Amino acid sequence: MSRTLLEITPQYSSFVDDQVLTSAKLNEFMEYFDEQDKLTRVCLTGVGVACGFTVKLNKEAPSITILQGCGITSDGDLLKLQRDIEDLQAPKGKSFKDIQEMVAQLTYTHYKTFADEHAEYAPFRNGSSVIDIKELITDFNAPDDSEGISLTPTLLADKVVVLYLECYAKPADICTTTNCDNQGQPNIQNVKALLIDKEDVISIVNNEDTIFNKHDVYEAILALPSTAVEKVILNADFGINNNISEYSKLAKAYTTKITSAKNVLNAAYSGLFDGFSEILDISNGVRNTVLNQIDDLDNFNNAARIQYRYDLTKDISDTYNEIAKLLLQLKSECCPNINSFPKHLLLGCLDSEKVYPELRHDFYHAPVNNGYATIVKQAKSLVNRVRILLDNFNLHNTQEVLITPSINCGDLGEKAIPAYYDVDASFLRFWDFKKTQNYKQNLNVSYHKGLLAAGSWVQNPLNFQLDGTNFYRIEGHLGMSPSQGITAIETIKKEYALDFDIVEFDINEDAQAFTSFVKNNPSILHKAGVDKGGTFVILSNKEEILADFCVSYKIAAKGNEQGCCSLMECTFPWISSLKYLNNLSRSLNGTQSRRKFMPQNYTLDIIEYKINGEQLINRTVRITIPLSQIFLRRMHAITDALNSKFDKGVVFDFNENQKRFVITRAKEDRYVIRLRDATLGSNPIYTYSNTGMYRNDKIFRPDAMRCRDLKSYNPSFYEKLHAQIAPVNKDDDYGTYDDKWAKWYLLRDRLVTNPFFEEAKLKRMITSASELPDDLKTTLRNLKRDFDAVASEANVKLAYQLDGDWVNGVWVNDAMLTYRRENIKNTHDDIVLFINLRKFLHNETGVTKLSIYITGSPYNTMFDEVLSEYKGVADFYFGNPSGINAISI
Repeated sequence: MSRTLLEITPQYSSFVDDQVLTSAKLNEFMEYFDEQDKLTRVCLTGVGVACGFTVKLNKEAPSITILQGCGITSDGDLLKLQRDIEDLQAPKGKSFKDIQEMVAQLTYTHYKTFADEHAEYAPFRNGSSVIDIKELITDFNAPDDSEGISLTPTLLADKVVVLYLECYAKPADICTTTNCDNQGQPNIQNVKALLIDKEDVISIVNNEDTIFNKHDVYEAILALPSTAVEKVILNADFGINNNISEYSKLAKAYTTKITSAKNVLNAAYSGLFDGFSEILDISNGVRNTVLNQIDDLDNFNNAARIQYRYDLTKDISDTYNEIAKLLLQLKSECCPNINSFPKHLLLGCLDSEKVYPELRHDFYHAPVNNGYATIVKQAKSLVNRVRILLDNFNLHNTQEVLITPSINCGDLGEKAIPAYYDVDASFLRFWDFKKTQNYKQNLNVSYHKGLLAAGSWVQNPLNFQLDGTNFYRIEGHLGMSPSQGITAIETIKKEYALDFDIVEFDINEDAQAFTSFVKNNPSILHKAGVDKGGTFVILSNKEEILADFCVSYKIAAKGNEQGCCSLMECTFPWISSLKYLNNLSRSLNGTQSRRKFMPQNYTLDIIEYKINGEQLINRTVRITIPLSQIFLRRMHAITDALNSKFDKGVVFDFNENQKRFVITRAKEDRYVIRLRDATLGSNPIYTYSNTGMYRNDKIFRPDAMRCRDLKSYNPSFYEKLHAQIAPVNKDDDYGTYDDKWAKWYLLRDRLVTNPFFEEAKLKRMITSASELPDDLKTTLRNLKRDFDAVASEANVKLAYQLDGDWVNGVWVNDAMLTYRRENIKNTHDDIVLFINLRKFLHNETGVTKLSIYITGSPYNTMFDEVLSEYKGVADFYFGNPSGINAISI
């Protein structure tokens, strides 16, 4: 058998008048155009099974059905199912084939041994011998016993169906000079359906099939693990699971997720490189570098900006998933190897247990066909992207706060480039393949704009209405002081009319508020920004912003939450006596001394000013008040000057009746103000603080500070409160008033004398720990013992009180729940009614826990282990109970 494209005819001769046409000239002409036609198919269309050729197996009455299809062999032959047509008008020896009208499918019920006597097809030979091949025979012309054998289930086991074009030159017949029916040598082209053992196909038929072996990637793709980076869920509970009470705990939560993800990513990229390095042109150098860098994702000593390390891990995972999505589309061949399957097509295993086509040729597109070249280029670009993401990661390349519009969902390349990457020309080239294809890589949106298109909208995208964006990347604030970072964000938000809110918590000072916030907003996550219409959450300490999170909805800022009432007013002596100020100001009207300097201003040096540990000044600030103003207004000239200079601090005033300096602050805030009178020489340094007044760091006098709570009325605050929570069209009991609350209290009181409790010797209204059930008394003794053991190591003595349902007479124990289950249909029983009403009004269904209040020490992580041990039977609160029925235990 000759393979047409092994040796092509590079030229042919044109015919001329009166030329003698020889067989060589005619054959040369035909061969040239036949070869060009086949080359066009192979190089510009592709090779393999283009469509159809589906194989169906009937096990009951053994038969094989092949549906009509179309395919191209690597030698350029176009194959379709065909059937002989008898045509009495055809010349002797001439035959016709039907491929359309009657051949929607062919069903084979018999077979015979195929010896390959004519074509001697190399892929069917093992050395000099032909492998075991069965030729399938259709039921159109059922053979007799001498020509065919019926198919059997045993024969069909572990077989592959192969479509084969038997192609050979038929030997010439003997003809005379007077009568020759056979002019020229016939070239036979028969399409046959064959059965070959699976093992023979793998080891012999496919031995030279480089195309199939290269692209048979189903197994490799299924072996690749799916990758995703677990989200970090903030846990505000007491105990060892809490991960927000300290930054080290938060950082550990992120590190744990990074470590877990990096192990999966390392395996995923290893599998990708093992199976697809040839297709994607991945060198060993790139492979080793990427795998080593992935393995080092959690290898760091400083946990600062840990969230950006987590974001890098997500970017690596997202890029891998984009590559994996393209893998099955990478079946493209430029200049296919014609020796791969020159005259046959694999149609697949019979009765395969695989979920994917086994031993079946796909269609291997030419690069110019259907954008397959683009798909290959995109996959290669993504491999380069993961390499450059790891190379260009940088935690310390931000200088200012910027907000960059982006999208919440979509491929990574469609999003804004994060601040934690160094953006160079290579980075821009591989970030978004689609932009690079159009030579628009400098139109990516990025925090770093140095290489972006000059004069383009990408230099300041917030100036434009970008309807496709629904997310704001907020970057550059980590590591800044809270006041600096928040002010910068608020400024940008206001300048560009951006739709999101901001709240800020100090991890130490606002621990309780942040815990409450997390519990009330469990969807809080880090995204390095915030959704449009959402709330950006900043977590800081006194010195710097540590982390950021967001929720997808608006939350009123803390300042609005406490828009009234919680103020403290304290009065003090002023550092300069009123007599001294009076004489100083009147000196302007007297005769000025020629020997001694006479001041024109009253001068104050503010040496230190901080609120809640945050510095409002970083150097000494001098304030000068003209003595002419002090002459007219006395102390109010000084307080006005202080308020004007520090308009974001405490409020200064002077009480004329008491002749005392007044400082008003938020009740829970702590402040320190150190200052001195610098009008005439060096004077003592005075300190005002929420703990008292000091002179040269010594207590000025014990009664110097006098304070009172202020309960001011703020009508706008209450107007806003009404708009937010005032009930509208609401009745009692979720819309239906039927005295349920009255019934609740009636049942509570009736249970006091219920025989069920009297027989069990259980008291409903607990007034002493000794009246608790025995199992709870044991629990109390054990938990007090364990808490006291921990506290003694810290030289702390704890006190315990019980409050809540157990002392209010509304507790439910396991015996009551069992009783209800056994009497569920008795709707007149007080216990059944009480438990049902409890579920309706309070949405509680289980056993009532103890409510333990602990005083003597604020919450400390040293208690975490004990808290975790007893969290199933008790709720713990550090502080005094508010209920009037609380009892000491």
